[in-house]
Amino acid sequence: MFLKNFFSMGSMIILLIIFAFASGAATIIESKTSTQMAWSYVYGAGWFAAVQLLLGMNLAYNIFRYKLINLKKLPSFLFHLSFLGILLGAGITRYFGFEGNVHIRENTETNIITTRGSYINFETKLNGKDYSVSIPRELEVLGKSGFDLTLDLEGKQAKLKFLEYVPNASYKFVDEKSGKPVIELVISNASEREEVSLLDGEEVVAGNVSFLFNATPKDGQKYVLFELKDDKFYITSNTEISKFSMADNAKTTLPADTKVDLQTLNLFTVGGVNFSAKFLSSSAARRLVPDKNSEFDAIIANLSYEGEDKEMVLFHNLIEPAKAIIGTQVFSASWGFQQIKLPFSLYLKDFELKRYPGSNSPMSYASDVVVKDPNNKEFDYRIYMNHVLDYAGYRFFQSSYDMDERGTILSVNKDPGKIPTYISYFLLGLGLLLNIINPNSRFMKLARLINQDSIKKTAIFVFFTCFALNTTSVNAADFLPNISKEHAEKLGRLLVQSQDGRMKPFDTVSKEVLNKIHRSDNIGSLNSNQVVLSIMVDPPYWRQENIISIGTSKEVKKVLGVDEKQKYANFNDFFIVKDDSSEYKLTRYADVANRKHPGSRGTFDKDVIKIDERLNVFYMVFTGEMFKIFPKQDDPSNTWYAPNSALISMPMTEANEIANMMKDYFVSVDEAIVSNDWSKADLALQTISDYQQKYGSAIMPSKTRLDTEILFNRLNIFDRLTPVYLLAGFVLLIFVFIKMLIPRANINGVFKGIYYLNILAFIIHTVGLGVRWYISEHAPWSNAYESMVYIAWALSLSGIIFSKQSPIAMALTSILAGVTLFVAHLSWMDPQITNLVPVLQSYWLTIHVSVITASYGFLGLCALLGFFVLVLIGLSNTKKPNPQILKNITEATRINEMAMILGISLLTLGNFLGGVWANESWGRYWGWDSKETWALVSILVYAAVLHIRFVAKINSQYAFAVLSMFAYWSIIMTYFGVNFYLAGMHSYAAGDSFPIPNFIWVIIGVMIFVSVLAYFNRKICTKI
Repeated sequence: MFLKNFFSMGSMIILLIIFAFASGAATIIESKTSTQMAWSYVYGAGWFAAVQLLLGMNLAYNIFRYKLINLKKLPSFLFHLSFLGILLGAGITRYFGFEGNVHIRENTETNIITTRGSYINFETKLNGKDYSVSIPRELEVLGKSGFDLTLDLEGKQAKLKFLEYVPNASYKFVDEKSGKPVIELVISNASEREEVSLLDGEEVVAGNVSFLFNATPKDGQKYVLFELKDDKFYITSNTEISKFSMADNAKTTLPADTKVDLQTLNLFTVGGVNFSAKFLSSSAARRLVPDKNSEFDAIIANLSYEGEDKEMVLFHNLIEPAKAIIGTQVFSASWGFQQIKLPFSLYLKDFELKRYPGSNSPMSYASDVVVKDPNNKEFDYRIYMNHVLDYAGYRFFQSSYDMDERGTILSVNKDPGKIPTYISYFLLGLGLLLNIINPNSRFMKLARLINQDSIKKTAIFVFFTCFALNTTSVNAADFLPNISKEHAEKLGRLLVQSQDGRMKPFDTVSKEVLNKIHRSDNIGSLNSNQVVLSIMVDPPYWRQENIISIGTSKEVKKVLGVDEKQKYANFNDFFIVKDDSSEYKLTRYADVANRKHPGSRGTFDKDVIKIDERLNVFYMVFTGEMFKIFPKQDDPSNTWYAPNSALISMPMTEANEIANMMKDYFVSVDEAIVSNDWSKADLALQTISDYQQKYGSAIMPSKTRLDTEILFNRLNIFDRLTPVYLLAGFVLLIFVFIKMLIPRANINGVFKGIYYLNILAFIIHTVGLGVRWYISEHAPWSNAYESMVYIAWALSLSGIIFSKQSPIAMALTSILAGVTLFVAHLSWMDPQITNLVPVLQSYWLTIHVSVITASYGFLGLCALLGFFVLVLIGLSNTKKPNPQILKNITEATRINEMAMILGISLLTLGNFLGGVWANESWGRYWGWDSKETWALVSILVYAAVLHIRFVAKINSQYAFAVLSMFAYWSIIMTYFGVNFYLAGMHSYAAGDSFPIPNFIWVIIGVMIFVSVLAYFNRKICTKI
C-alpha cells in the first residue's frame, strides 16, 4: 500500500511541483545573490538531485502500472521512456563529465585543461612521494560548509581547516592593541602616485626627498621626519613645506625645522613631491580585510602538523599556491581552478582574428591547431564558431582569445552522457510526433469526441483582405535623393558574388543589406536598389541620416549618446571626433563581447555585436566592398572582386579597365541625379554587365533563373502568406466558439470557405518552395529560414489532412503555420550576409526558437479556453443546468486538452532542441540559465496539469480550467519575466528593478474572481 501511494500519480504531480518551484526559486536566488549561491542551495544540492531521482523512479513504476509497453501505446511509451534516458544522461554528464578551458599561445603547445569549477587543493611531498587531496568549493559554499582536509603522512596527519572567508581581500594595517606604530602615506608627483607604509625606524625615498619615521636623517639630505610622542604624530622638515587643509581649503607654509601635528586630510608639498597621511596608528597590525578595490577573494585556513599551527592565506585563482613550512616539511595549498592533463597535446600554429574595415571591431576568429598524440599520427585542424574539434572523447570549441591576439582560449568538455542524451532526444521527438497521429492516443480520442457541425457562411474575403493589409505603401519624403526607379531596376539585374560563392542579383543583395541595416527593405518611397546606390554615390548625405537600426537596448543607446526613444541612429553617432581623428564608441564593448564565451554573453553583449555588425555592413556599402561584381580574367577559381579589392589585387591592365568603368558609372549617376537623364548611367551600367558576361559567364546563372529570383523577391510570397494563415485560423476558431454559444448556428459555410482558402494558400506555399528550390539549385530546407518555411508548409498540409476530423485541427494548424512564418521573417529581417559566423545564428537555434514560440500560441489558447469554461460554469444554474452549456463546457475542455497536448509537445521538443544547439555550439546542453530553467518550469507545470485526470480527487472540468488558465503565468514568466527581472544571458535587466505594470494585477484579480465565482457551481462539472 505504501509503495502504491508513494509511486501514485498524485505523488508524481507533487514531485513535479516541487521540482518546478525549486527550479524557479533558484533563478530568483541567482538574480538576488549569485550563481554560486543558487548552485549551493538548489542546483548542486543533494536534495535537488534526490527529487529528480524520485521522479525517475515514479515514472519508471507508472510505465509498468499503466501498461505502456504495448503496440497501441508505443508513442506514449517512447516519449515517457525518453525522459528516463535524459535523466540518465544528465546524471552521467554531471557526475562523470567535466568542463574546462585550454589556453594556448601561438607557436606553443599544451596538454593542460583548466577546470571551470573552484577546488581546494592541499599537497606536500614526503620521502619522494606526493600526497594530495582536493575537494570542490565555490565561493558561497565556504561560509556554509567550510572544509577540513587531512593528509596521512606515514602515520602522521597534516590538517588544513577553514577559518574565514574574506571577499575582495587585501592586506591593510588595522588598529590592534598588540601591534606596532605605522604611518601610511600617499606620495605623488606630476606623473606618478604610490602608497607606502613606514614602521618605526624605517625610511623611504621619493624623488630627492627622504621620508623617515623615528629615524635619524643623513647629513645633507632633504628630508621629512615623522615622530610619535604620547600617541601623537608630528612632522618636521629641514626645508620649507606647503600645507593644504582639505577640511577648510586653507593653504599655509611651514618654515624649515617647524614641528607641527600630523593629521589626515592634509596635503603637503616639498621639493615638487606631494604627500598626505592616509592612515596613522600608534598600534596597528597588517591584516587581510575586505577592500572594494581588490579583485581577489581569499580564504584564511589553519595548517596543523606535529602539534604546530600556522596560518595560510589562499587567494582565489592565484597562479602560485600558498606555501607554509612546519619543521622541514613544506606544504602548499591553493583555491581555484584545477588542472587536468590530456593524453595528447594541442599546438597553436596561428590564431586568426578578422576585423571589419572602418571600425576595426572583430568579425570572426579561428584557431589553427595541430593535434599531437604519441599514439597516433598528428594532424591539422581549424577550430571556429560551430566548427568543433572532436578527439579522444574531448570536444574543443572556439571560446575567446588574448587581448594581443596571439593566443586562443578553447572551451573543452568530456561528456560521456552525450550518447544516451541524444538517443533520448530522438525518442522524445519521435514519440511526441507519433502521439499526435496515433489513432489510439489521447489526442486523437479527443479529436473524435469534439463536435462537428455543418456550416453556413464563407470567408474567402479574408484572403484578399490579408494581401491588401500586407501591401501598404509609404509616401516618399521630400528629402530623399533622386534615384531613377527604372535605372535601379536595371542595377538590380547586375550579378554579385556573395560571401559563400553564390551568384545573386544586386536586387537580392541590396534587400539583404537594407534588411540588415534598417530592418526594412525600403526607406520611404525608395526601394533597396535605389537606397544602396544612393549610399554609394552620396556617402556624406547618408552618414547623417538616422537609418541604422539600434533596437531597444537602453545601454547601447546610452553609449552612443542618443535618445532612449530613438529607433535609428546615423553613422556619425557611432564616432567621437577628436583633433582630426575619430574614435569608434563601441570598440571596447565589441571587443569584450566578442572575447566572451558565447554562453556567457548577456543581452547587452549580443546587442552590441548585432549593432556593431550593422554599422560595419553600412561602412562596407560606403566603400563598395559588399559588392563583388568584377570577375578576375582567366581565374580557375572563378573569384569575383569588389571594386576597391579589384584595383589592389588585379593586374594593372584589368585594374585600370575596372577603374575607368567605375568612374564612368558614378560620374554619369551624379549627372543623372541633377539632370534626371539616366541614359548615360544606363550605358555605363551595361558596360559593367557586358564585362561580367565576357569574363564570368562560366558561373553566371541563366537569364530565366535571374528573372525568377528578382520576381520572387518582389512577390515576397511567404511573408504575405503569414496573415492569411493567422486570420484564417483565428476566424475559424471564433466561429467554433460561436457554435458553442449558439448551438443552432450553422458554420458549415465558414468552414468550407476557410478550407478552400487554406488549400489555395497551401498551393501558393508549395509553388514558393519550388521556386526557391529552382533559384538556389538545392532543396529549400538547408538553412534555418528555409526550414521554418518548410515546417509551416508541413503544418498547413497536416491541417488540411486532419480537417475532416475536426474544424479545430485546421484552425490550430493554420494559426501555428502563421506563427512559424512570422518567426521565420523575424529571422529573415536580420540575415547573415557577412563572413561573421556568430554562434547565435546557428541552424539549431532558430528551429528551437520557432518551435517554442509556436507552443506559446497553443498554451495561450488553453488559458483562454480555461477562462471561457470558468465563465460558463460561473453563469450556470446549479439546480437546473442548461444542457447546451454543459455540452459547451465539455467541448471547450476537450479542445483545451488537445491544445495543451500540442503546446507541451512543442514546448518540450523546442526546449531540448535548444539543448542540442547549445551543445553543438559550445559543448553544454544545459546550464540552468534563467530562460531555459523557466522553460523547464513551464514544461513541469503543464505536465502536472495534463496528468490531473489520473487523480480522482482533483479530476474535474473545473480544476482543469483553473489550472490551464493560471499555468500560463509560467509562460509569461519565461517570455517576459526572465527578460526584465532575472539575471542571465537571456535577460535585459539582469536583476535591475522594473515596475510590474498595473494591468497585471487587474488581470490576476479578474482570474481569481472568475475562479471563485465558478467554484460555487463546480458541482455541474464532470471528470475530464
